[in-house]
Amino acid sequence: MRIVGVSGGLTSPSRTRSLVDFVVKQAVTPLTDGIDLIDLAELSRELLLTPARNDTSPKLEAVLKRIEMADLLVIGTPISNGTYTSVLKRLLDLMSISETEDKVAIIAATDSGDCNSLKLEASLRPLLRLLGYCTVSTAVFARDDDFVDLWVADEAVIVRARRAVREAFGLLGFKPPLATLIESRNSLEA
Repeated sequence: MRIVGVSGGLTSPSRTRSLVDFVVKQAVTPLTDGIDLIDLAELSRELLLTPARNDTSPKLEAVLKRIEMADLLVIGTPISNGTYTSVLKRLLDLMSISETEDKVAIIAATDSGDCNSLKLEASLRPLLRLLGYCTVSTAVFARDDDFVDLWVADEAVIVRARRAVREAFGLLGFKPPLATLIESRNSLEA
């Protein structure tokens, strides 16, 4: 099983990258063939200057192929103006629907507060479904104060990440990683 995390943030390092990395690490098992973490902050100029898929550089084409070939995609974005970033939208515009059909995706997002968490559900989830992804029902949302020095520190976020991974493994037909099964009694209520 191949796992790819995509951080759609515009800066690096970032809370979004940390959240995507944390979710990806929850999914690592002996079944994992490969793991990639792609930070769009490093590709933003190239992405925004590429008009169409047949105009991609070899480097960007390789990134797109790695994403399209992943069995599990963890896709994260900081919420910007109530939705995902323009660089993430550009990446998704360049992806091939035929390559992503029947793949599984986990949505992750960061924001300064709670106000925009549902707006993302109404924008990114439908776009991923349009691309053919089956998105797990649990999205992983983290506020700025859920981090300590760019590390996920809030128990509710950790529980949501593990729940999303369990759901993804179920959709993929695999047993979930042991770490996602370990939760405290209070965590099950989160």
